[in-house]
Amino acid sequence: MVSLSPLRSIVGVDLGGTKLALGLIDDTLGIIARTSGPAVTESPEACLDNLYSRLDQAVAEYAPVDAIGVGTASMVDFRAGRVVLSTNLPLRDVSLRDLLTERYGVPVVVDNDANVACLAEFRYGAGIGTSEMIMLTLGTGIGGGIVTNGHLYRGASGAAGELGHMMIDYDGPRCQGACPNQGCLEVYASGQAMGRAARDVARTVPDSALGQALASGEEVDGPLVSRLALDGDAAAVTVLTGIGEKLGLGITSLVNIFNPELIVIGGGAAQAGEIILGPARRVVAERALLPQRDQVRIVLAQHGVDAGVLGAAALAIIELFPEEAPARGRPA
Repeated sequence: MVSLSPLRSIVGVDLGGTKLALGLIDDTLGIIARTSGPAVTESPEACLDNLYSRLDQAVAEYAPVDAIGVGTASMVDFRAGRVVLSTNLPLRDVSLRDLLTERYGVPVVVDNDANVACLAEFRYGAGIGTSEMIMLTLGTGIGGGIVTNGHLYRGASGAAGELGHMMIDYDGPRCQGACPNQGCLEVYASGQAMGRAARDVARTVPDSALGQALASGEEVDGPLVSRLALDGDAAAVTVLTGIGEKLGLGITSLVNIFNPELIVIGGGAAQAGEIILGPARRVVAERALLPQRDQVRIVLAQHGVDAGVLGAAALAIIELFPEEAPARGRPA
């Protein structure tokens, strides 16, 4: 059992297409404990059983728990706490809030994972001092969160912000998972896209570190490409430059449409930082309209891999215990 001095203890859950992360967060938004493991995506039942198993352990270990906040890689009816559809998870029409409330006997809030990460960055990270902000999370897919006039924008049913599914190529490849479209930004700039591009480049440049990794049977994926690029492998840098340029195309449309002050890039596939952001900024500078082009800043998320669990917990505090929610600024 964890002993806490603050008034509340919240379990924040970040359920992505590849990873399931949980954290115990106090009501000052201090992270007391965290754990992560692979998401299970073979079936809806297996996905939920994995979530229950991990939450059972967390709730028992961290007792007493006052609430649970969940960010999931899904389109969510926020008011109902219901997963409507998921592109990279096998979840559809799941009343997740009700299921978790009944199982654990505490209040639960559920939202899209990119929305909660966006909330964390807007209130307690890179977005401090702004009122118009967009976040893109580069992971298995690409999630998005929109803040306008200081408020998270969810749309008519809560499903707004699927920014990874904007088309950047009408005749492009079919999108991944349950998306029926083709040529989406997610096809070109997500973690899965990074892995596909890296394997293609590795085959054409077999003497590179990337090519040698492929030949040795090592899994050529986003984390490996990022690590090799940061180590200076030219082939890996070429991959991430291409990813950054495609990302820049998507950002250009967002800049033109929303005129944000700030665009924050987060998620596991953004680990290489400026190697991706540099090409993205260059494309935006070349293609975005004035005056929006010169008003926007494009930066990395400050909370890194913790943004999901921190944002999920922050959402729970804001929605369930608003009088105790920390003021906007750096977490204690």
